[in-house]
Amino acid sequence: MRLFQVIFLCGSFLAAGAQNLAFQQADSLFDQQKYTEAFELYQNIYNDNQASSAMLLKMAFIEDGLGNYPEALFYLDQYYIKSADRQVIGKIEELAEANSLRGFKYDDTDYFTILLKKYKGQLLLLFTALALMLGAYVYRKSKEEEKPFAAGILQFMLVALILLLNNLNPAPDGIIMYDNTLLRSGPSAGAEPVEIISRGHKMKVIDQDEVWSKVLWDGQEVYIRNGRIKVI
Repeated sequence: MRLFQVIFLCGSFLAAGAQNLAFQQADSLFDQQKYTEAFELYQNIYNDNQASSAMLLKMAFIEDGLGNYPEALFYLDQYYIKSADRQVIGKIEELAEANSLRGFKYDDTDYFTILLKKYKGQLLLLFTALALMLGAYVYRKSKEEEKPFAAGILQFMLVALILLLNNLNPAPDGIIMYDNTLLRSGPSAGAEPVEIISRGHKMKVIDQDEVWSKVLWDGQEVYIRNGRIKVI
């Protein structure tokens, strides 16, 4: 509970200036501990793709209080991705450990990827501006019959970084929402069963079609019906 309170403060700053009337009504209900009513409003806002970091945290708090730990973990992970606030990892790992869940391990590589995604737009603008400035410099020097090799190499590296950022699209994670979820060897109801797992586990979602999700479980590519997994 204390960890939630600390993170609430961080989340509130992140969401400052982004609230409208619906947010204010929902937050008012939340402050009055009318959590069910507040959650309904938050859910409507979420469905409109208007969720703030602080709102995601409050939704996780409500779901956690109701004992809906897969949903709580879903919103906590979304909060982490949106805010890059590492304080929330402690709560995520606490919930995962309490329910013997797998897939909730975080390292510096994950955090670096989240930061890149969070600031992708700003980085692209910065690198593009620097590349254009270096291009102009290299062009001017070449007109003066000089060969600025260092500037040319740096410009090449910036262009490479821009291309890498543009293609940065790591596979998302998904959380199992139901007990007795069957993993299959192929995208078919007739495919061989691989394992039956409980709700709450997290795994990489490699691909999806209208019915099936291809996921990575225990280093193996298996399939699960879309309705049983929620992509973060």
